[in-house]
Amino acid sequence: MKRTILILILAASFCTNLYSDSTFSKKNIKPRKTTVWQDLGNDLKYFASDWGSYLTLPLRMDGKDVLITSAVVGGTVITSTLDKDIRKGISRQGYETYNHDFWDGPTAYGFVQYPSIFGGALYTIGLVARESELRKTGRMMIQSLAYSGTLIMGLRYLFGRHRPFVSSGNQYEFSWFNSAGDTQSFPSGHTVVAFATSTILAEKIDTWWARVVCYGFAALTAYARLYNDKHWFSDVFFGAALGYGTSMFVINRERKRERKENKRSSKDGKKGGGLNFYPGLNGFSVTYGF
Repeated sequence: MKRTILILILAASFCTNLYSDSTFSKKNIKPRKTTVWQDLGNDLKYFASDWGSYLTLPLRMDGKDVLITSAVVGGTVITSTLDKDIRKGISRQGYETYNHDFWDGPTAYGFVQYPSIFGGALYTIGLVARESELRKTGRMMIQSLAYSGTLIMGLRYLFGRHRPFVSSGNQYEFSWFNSAGDTQSFPSGHTVVAFATSTILAEKIDTWWARVVCYGFAALTAYARLYNDKHWFSDVFFGAALGYGTSMFVINRERKRERKENKRSSKDGKKGGGLNFYPGLNGFSVTYGF
């Protein structure tokens, strides 16, 4: 367990260092001056409004959304036909979630507690230190984990898919509307959490090496769940798509708000034109702003 925690700390430290050096953090952004309580109130409002929009998204899908959703559903069905063969070629049967080996680190990366604590720490530091981009990153990470978590619980209860190690060898065993742990295979929660976390970090850092590192961690998590025989391949395929898609939804909602804020700031800046008088020791100067 100590080795697992050390791996997580190193991974978090690496991603944080990447964030501080990223092109995103160096953008010339001049946010409005706000208080801690104003930021906290706004973030709670964004959290609630985005969540409502996320849950009602199927009612507002356009042609592109329908195409992407169909591709994910179709890909899940197709990959399910490969589940038994992939399990036979990859999985080691009879192992636990933690086995005191390398794969404990990627497995822990998919436990929702760790990225939730990390996201909460980022948010708190950003809020207190008045670092808006750090605060937004923490808030977006928590948003993505919370939103995708609601779908994970609903889908698992609905499908009740049997995990590989308790099935009779048939990947299509379901106990509908069942909350037992051995029937919680679809989708892979660890994979959803890993890809949700990595997508927020990778897209906010916005460098190619950040994407390689962050998505690499998420891919290792997905592989660890297959390797330890806890999920079918179609479980992690759908989980990766759900985690990535949820985080991109959160990111796009934030980008829309930032564009509106930038437009508002530009309009406010234009209002600053006209005559300006600057008194001095030897008189005063006059300037005109356009």
